[in-house]
Amino acid sequence: MALRAGKIVRGATGTYELLDALKAPTVYKAQVLSGPRINKRWAVVKTAVGELENVALKREYNNYKIPDIASSPYIRTLYDAVGSFEEDVRHSSAAAEDPLCLVFEWMETDLQSLSSHQYRRDSRLPKIISKSVLSALDTFKRYNAAHTDVNPNNIFVSNIDGHSPVVKLGDLGTMIKEGFNRQRLQSLPCRAPEVWQGIGCFHSSDVWSVGVTLAHWLYGRAIFGASDKIIEDHTEAWCIAKLQRLVGTLGPCMNHQPYKNEFELAEQLASMEIGPGLGKLIKVGTLRQELQSLLDPSVSTQLLEFIDYLLVIDMAKRPTARDALQHPYLQSG
Repeated sequence: MALRAGKIVRGATGTYELLDALKAPTVYKAQVLSGPRINKRWAVVKTAVGELENVALKREYNNYKIPDIASSPYIRTLYDAVGSFEEDVRHSSAAAEDPLCLVFEWMETDLQSLSSHQYRRDSRLPKIISKSVLSALDTFKRYNAAHTDVNPNNIFVSNIDGHSPVVKLGDLGTMIKEGFNRQRLQSLPCRAPEVWQGIGCFHSSDVWSVGVTLAHWLYGRAIFGASDKIIEDHTEAWCIAKLQRLVGTLGPCMNHQPYKNEFELAEQLASMEIGPGLGKLIKVGTLRQELQSLLDPSVSTQLLEFIDYLLVIDMAKRPTARDALQHPYLQSG
């Protein structure tokens, strides 16, 4: 049975009443009815629809078995599990009646929903966001793992205007061992150069996504990606071309013909003119120029420099999360 508002689900350690759909039909705000280990009123209940989502949900459950992840103050806390994650319920008769669910701590908002306007020059929240997400990535790095989906929707914030804002990274269902390259991972806007090239997804790819995430949050919408695409099809080539316009030329891709075709088309798109006097087809400057166009308030120079520091095209020269945590921007103030 699918989740719905008003449904009561029982986990291993607590009972929860589903309230509002946050992402119907799989994610709901819930009231904690009982749970001796949960000293909170609210929680988030998450399930899955379809085989691939169920695989990701089970992977997320297994990732939380790692003590460093389960106890990290920088990763959204898993409270409870509903159903048996120790068996393959996809083929169980009980699966339809009692879908697998994970119960997480409630956070007030995600970064996607939080306006950056008042924080562009007040460095406190951007620093806390950066420190928290990088600290979470450093935890994954100890296990040679990459989150693969760092973006504003997966960064959660509470106590925003309080003395100590809390920022946590969530959605660990796509976390895998570094180097995976059987397909391109990461969302299109946050995808790192080496993923586009077909080399694979690594810890450094997550660090790239942190830089893109900060840029998108500050800008109020995606700068990278295909949201402004004005041609039919060729989404990947457009994203590659735009990335090159924003941060510079990528190295060659792997010897895989579909990737080679995309990179060749991207080169053409990046330099293509619409017509005499109409300018470029892809209308972006450098990332620094785009962010410097934000006024009243503008983005602090120190924050711009930190984003530049994260967005190094060559993954071998890009900082690790641990390196980035030592950057003067995060160490000051």
